[in-house]
Amino acid sequence: MEPVRQTALVTGPTSGIGHGIACILAERGFDLFLVSRNDEKLAAVKNDLESRHGISVTTMVQDLSQHGAAKRVFDEAQARGIEISILVNNAGFGIGGELTDMKPTAVAQMIQLNIMTPTELCLLFGREMKRKRSGRILNLSSTAAYQPTPYIAAYGGTKSYILNFSEALAKEMEDYGVVVTCLVPGPTDTSFFDRTGIEGLGEKQTGLWAKKKRMSPRSVARIGVDALAAGRLTTIAGLRNFLLASANRLVPRSLSATLSKWMIKRASDL
Repeated sequence: MEPVRQTALVTGPTSGIGHGIACILAERGFDLFLVSRNDEKLAAVKNDLESRHGISVTTMVQDLSQHGAAKRVFDEAQARGIEISILVNNAGFGIGGELTDMKPTAVAQMIQLNIMTPTELCLLFGREMKRKRSGRILNLSSTAAYQPTPYIAAYGGTKSYILNFSEALAKEMEDYGVVVTCLVPGPTDTSFFDRTGIEGLGEKQTGLWAKKKRMSPRSVARIGVDALAAGRLTTIAGLRNFLLASANRLVPRSLSATLSKWMIKRASDL
């Protein structure tokens, strides 16, 4: 009798870090439950991973920036009889510029996707993990969590929430055999910079977010999966990002905010 393979749920798996995490988990023999709003890309990822690794991939088309999305994902897993051993909350996006210039609906969608949906997924699937006294959760934050971030103020706030939420949840769940790890990427070579609404940021060649300084999604994904397997609380991806995040803890917050404003404004040509 063959052993039953474990299943990992990954949100936002069609590109960037999420795709890297899905690929690495597939390489390590996990079946996958992949959730994204892009049907065509989901199908392509499913076919690729199943053919290359001989695993089973279940997909669900769902816009996770909509209210109630987390419950719909949980209900779908329950209906299909899929037991989730690993939950990866990767999906998210950021909006750049001055907050008062942004559309309230876009900010609300970002907060829903970056905060509410992962929190609800942790609650729903975490409850099952707690009952079974087994499971792992990987949440993605950002180095933006470690200081005030003018011009990406709301985005940085969502990532500060995820960092603190994840570390607190990890302490709640450790008594039940459930591991919660927070992966903290810095600038990574993904479509994130193209979606901020700041013109030209995706191909920026100088400054804090210069394209040549960005880590590859695959390397960040591997750091995250390895940290989760090792049961680490929080892992900042890359030495440069670790040093920058650590430096913010050594200066007054007023100075950190001022420096952050200067660096982000300069990097974004705002």
